[in-house]
Amino acid sequence: MPVENDFYVTSGFGSRWNATHWGADFGCAGGSANRPIFAAQDGTVTAAGPASGFGQWINIDHPVEAGAGLTVYGHIIPEVRVGQWVRAGERIGYINPNSSTNGGVDPHLHFEVHRFVWSPPGSNRLDPQPWLAGARYPNEKMPEPVAPTRDVWLPILEQLIGPVT
Repeated sequence: MPVENDFYVTSGFGSRWNATHWGADFGCAGGSANRPIFAAQDGTVTAAGPASGFGQWINIDHPVEAGAGLTVYGHIIPEVRVGQWVRAGERIGYINPNSSTNGGVDPHLHFEVHRFVWSPPGSNRLDPQPWLAGARYPNEKMPEPVAPTRDVWLPILEQLIGPVT
């Protein structure tokens, strides 16, 4: 996930205000200003800096092994540079707190998913919510590995042939 687990979608992909919203906006109770954002998948940063309508943005190109496509993070302050390799869950920036420099909006993360590379609005932009389904939040601990269970047949086998290593 590009945000921590106290965030929620404040505006989804699709029709909004007689236009199409080509991403999902994430915010949290109490405000999103200065909150960290994270790479949703492994990839290479292809843009980091000023962007029309966003103030600043980050684009990350994801190789096929990581799921492919490109993700866009808008209304943020980048902490990465173009050409940098990032891992899923790695902090890449924070939400710009200043509406005079973030595209003129209340602080939030605008997140987009593009099927291949950056593309103009249209069918190559995907709804981020199904794409993120099942993703782990960066502030959640990895589940503890389950200890392997003892083979139920092993004691019987050992009775017949002796200890098995």
